[in-house]
Amino acid sequence: MGGHMPRTIQLVSPEVVGKDMQVTTGEPEQGIITVREAGIYDHWIRSYTPNMTTCLNPPTTMAVRSSLSLSSIWFGGVSEVAAPWGVGVFKVAARGQDANMTRTQLSQVISQAGFIRKTSRSMTVVVVSDDPAFLAAFAEWSSKGRLQVWSTRFLVLTRLPLTRLSHLRGTLGKTNSMLIIITHEPSLRCSVLVELPYNSGDSQPQKVAWWTPSRGLAPTFLLPLFPDKFYTLATGPHLLVAVVRLSVFNKTKVVDDPDAPGGKRVIILSPRATMLETVSDAMNFTYDYVTPADRAWGLEQPDGSWTGMIGMTMRQEVDISLGLFDITAARAKVVDFTFPVDIMYNRMLVGRGKPEVNPWSFLLPLSPHVWAALLMALVGVLAVMTIFPSCLQTQAHHYTGLMVKASSCIRVLLQQDVSPVRTWWVWERVVLGVWMLTTMVLTRSYAGNLVSLLAVRHIPMPIQSLRDVVDYPITFLVQKGTVQLYTIQMAESGVFRDIYNLQKEGRFQTFTASELAENLDVKVRRGDHTLINVEEVIKMKMAQDFSVTGKCDFYLAREEFLTSMAAMAGPKDSPLINAVSRRIISVIEAGIYNHWLNSYTPNMTTCLNPPTTMAVRSPLSLSNIWGTLVVYVAGLAISFHVFWLELVYSHLR
Repeated sequence: MGGHMPRTIQLVSPEVVGKDMQVTTGEPEQGIITVREAGIYDHWIRSYTPNMTTCLNPPTTMAVRSSLSLSSIWFGGVSEVAAPWGVGVFKVAARGQDANMTRTQLSQVISQAGFIRKTSRSMTVVVVSDDPAFLAAFAEWSSKGRLQVWSTRFLVLTRLPLTRLSHLRGTLGKTNSMLIIITHEPSLRCSVLVELPYNSGDSQPQKVAWWTPSRGLAPTFLLPLFPDKFYTLATGPHLLVAVVRLSVFNKTKVVDDPDAPGGKRVIILSPRATMLETVSDAMNFTYDYVTPADRAWGLEQPDGSWTGMIGMTMRQEVDISLGLFDITAARAKVVDFTFPVDIMYNRMLVGRGKPEVNPWSFLLPLSPHVWAALLMALVGVLAVMTIFPSCLQTQAHHYTGLMVKASSCIRVLLQQDVSPVRTWWVWERVVLGVWMLTTMVLTRSYAGNLVSLLAVRHIPMPIQSLRDVVDYPITFLVQKGTVQLYTIQMAESGVFRDIYNLQKEGRFQTFTASELAENLDVKVRRGDHTLINVEEVIKMKMAQDFSVTGKCDFYLAREEFLTSMAAMAGPKDSPLINAVSRRIISVIEAGIYNHWLNSYTPNMTTCLNPPTTMAVRSPLSLSNIWGTLVVYVAGLAISFHVFWLELVYSHLR
């Protein structure tokens, strides 16, 4: 065994190592199973190649470095370094360049960062700067570039004291961000701060951790890193909520409040107001209602601005708009919506007509099939009474003419007497008796049903679809500043365009929210106007009217259209809306909102399916029986023509 051992080159791989173990075990198949069950083979795979798992789950982060100063500004360009582990580095250097040029080029950096945000599921933005001007510019342009969304995390590192960051605290408060302030006195130390939303200027940010070279990162356990600070608002802020108080959704109540202007405060009672109150209690904020000057929901103007509550929300004059608003693409461009609270269907409300008697009601006691069977039975009896006697060999049947027998069958049907039947055959008498029994049952049933039908009044409901509005002489009403009006005005073809063209005939009218009650009570109730609105509004109005009058004076058209989801609204990219949405989801999933909705208005379903007929006791008028008179006049006309033909025939003979 002496001497030098020979040098060999060995291929090291999981398969080779596994082969060695396989030989060692002496049982190849059993050895392979044992190795795999123990997880040893997977360990060889991971350790065979260094950095095997380094790039499998890369983070998406962005570091922004700046050396901007007030004395010298220079922009060296935008450089993007896409590291293999998913880090994009953007650097803005300022050395003597014009400030406006710097702001322009900074906007380009934000644009590139926005592209990364859109293509990434999550992103962390790290901003490193000691220049207050740069930090202020970054806050402004990141807001314009829609980089300040809640899914993006911001980490700001600076050596500036907190007193020089007042311009940045507003941005930090409404974003998912942390502030790291580096100090060197007496030793290197980093304070990790979180600015709470709606924090007052004299309050300090919350310290969530601190770092030193000796101890590393030490959390304070007051809040976690990047806390969900909008889920429960620690500062208990007072927010503004836009609402149209005269909406049919809302009932108002005035209560005493010494803190309110004039000592009075208006409370809105509705399912959606209850929803907002529940959310505010859970999230720890209070609010006041604000009504837009035009009392409209919101309509886009030719210059791109918006009216009503949508306009107030877009301009960030309010924190939330109660709505509920139909979620449309145009509105989604300027505001953010919460999780949908309800699914809205639009329908038409029409006034029920006055009860009418059907002038052809004398035909209704028997169905068309019974009338046809009666006619066929009469023809059959006449055939038997006229054809069978001709088969007899005796001449006895000639004593009673065929016309006499035929007229006897008709007289029985009309409940008249018959000619003497002493000379009739027995079988003829049996046929006539059976016919009399049959007609007696039918005529008594007819008379009883006719009395019932004459006491029933028919209530016409001609409007059941949008096409009926176009074809029927009725005026179409739609509320201003609503998505229904916008859809009808923007339609270029179809039934909506036909309805909009009714304005040429004066049959298309608009109204404001304050005029809704008047239009319903006067125009729609009169029967010559129909109103379009969401189904929930119409049902509430019908229930309220029934509670007052005790009658169902309106009905819902059967057609449903413009189906949409409805939600509350907030300013664009507001993190408050995401937090409110989570609370709304909990309420809806528990079925609480539907309970509020059904119990909010009594008699909600009483008038949804009103009867189309009504039984009354009143004298019949000429308009109720003119159908019978038409039959009478027609019979006289036929008899006159027959009489004229008989005269002509007698002269010709």
